[in-house]
This record gives sequence, structure tokens and C-alpha cells, in this order.
Amino acid sequence: MKQSSLDTLKKVLKAIGRYKYLLIVSMILAAVSVILQLYIPVLFGDAIDGIIAAGNVDFTYITNYLWKIGVLVGAASISSYVMNRINNRMTYAVVRDIRSKAIRHVQVLPLSYLDAHSSGDIVSRIIADADQLSDGLLLGFTQLFTGVITIIATLGFMFSKNLLITFVVVLTTPISFFAAKFIATHSYKMFKAQSETRGEQTALIEEMIGSAKVVKAFSHEQQASDQFKEINGRLKEYYRKATFYSS
Repeated sequence: MKQSSLDTLKKVLKAIGRYKYLLIVSMILAAVSVILQLYIPVLFGDAIDGIIAAGNVDFTYITNYLWKIGVLVGAASISSYVMNRINNRMTYAVVRDIRSKAIRHVQVLPLSYLDAHSSGDIVSRIIADADQLSDGLLLGFTQLFTGVITIIATLGFMFSKNLLITFVVVLTTPISFFAAKFIATHSYKMFKAQSETRGEQTALIEEMIGSAKVVKAFSHEQQASDQFKEINGRLKEYYRKATFYSS
């Protein structure tokens, strides 16, 4: 029985839930890093006010701001570094748990399932698909939190500076949501096809190499090569389209 995307998301969130404290710390550090990065240009603007005219520069005024900027840049860098370390640790721990659970599950699968599914496809799900999940989680942890906080903090700074520009940005934001939906929909289809085809390719490679003597005995080399080229051609096309839509 096929599972919906919502069911899959719930399982992923459940796996992440074991590391909720790391997740909370990561979100806090993302907020600190983003707010500091947005506030630093404001300080640069204030520091420039100390340059009144040629030969009329308030160096004391500018130096005070430069010290503040230096401290905030250091704090933002440290926050970003620690956040990335936490995200990496959390991501690889989640994928490790999923792989361990999958391996334990494979050991108790009924023979009927193993007979109906190629071992290459099962191996591809545990190795290649888990790697894809790892990349997705790492990208999500790194960019999702910072992206959302950046939007909120940017709107806050804009409201404090210019209401008209802020309203223009708010009115044009739905366009980016429609574009994001289009990209996400098409990327999902291509990445799904890519994952399925990769499993098909892994299954073929394992079966042909593992049964090399049988393949030679029945002179099946050319058919196996043609089959591999056909699958590889489809995989190449899915990779190309997935990369195009997601970028």
C-alpha cells in the first residue's frame, strides 16, 4: 500500500523528534545569526554618517561603530558555525537511525516480499535514498530556519525604515510563492522518478555482476548492456530535469 507524502512527513518528523533539543538550539542560533547579519548593515549606515565632508570626519564616532560591527560579525560567525555543526550532527544521526531501523526490518521481512522485490532495489533504498534524505534534511535545517527568520526579520527592519517599500514587498511576495510551488511540484516528480530509476539500475547491476557466469553461459552480455544503457539514459534525463527545476 502506497503512503501519502503526509504520512512520510510524519515519520520523518518522528525520527527528528528524538533530537528536538538540538533542533531548538539550531533554531535559536539561526535567529541570532540572521538578526545580527541584518543589523550589521544598519550599523554601517550609521557609521557612514560620521563622514560629514572631505577633511571633516568624526573618527571617534566611526571607531565606536566599527568596534560594534566587529563584535557582531564575530558573534554572527560563531552562531552560524555552531548551528551548522548541530545541523550536521542532527542530520546524520537521523539518517543513521533510519538506516539501522531499515536493516532490522529487512531481517524480519517475509520471503514473499523478498521474492517480489529485487535485492538491488532494497539496497538502493537503504543506501542511495537515505543519502538523498540526508542531503534534503541538511539543506532544510540549514536554509529553512534561516530563510523564514530572514523574511520575518527583514520585514521588521523594513517596517521601521519605510512603510511604502514594505507594502510593495508584501504585495509581490505571493508571486514568489506560486513560483516556489511550481518548482517544488515539478522537482518532486523528477526526484521521485530519479530515485525509482536508480533503484532499478542498482538492481540490474547487482544481478548482472552477481550472476556473471550465468550471463556469459547464456550469451546475455549484449542484452544486459542494452538494458543498462536504456535505464541509464532515463536516469540521466531525470537527473537533468530535477537539477533544472530545483535550481
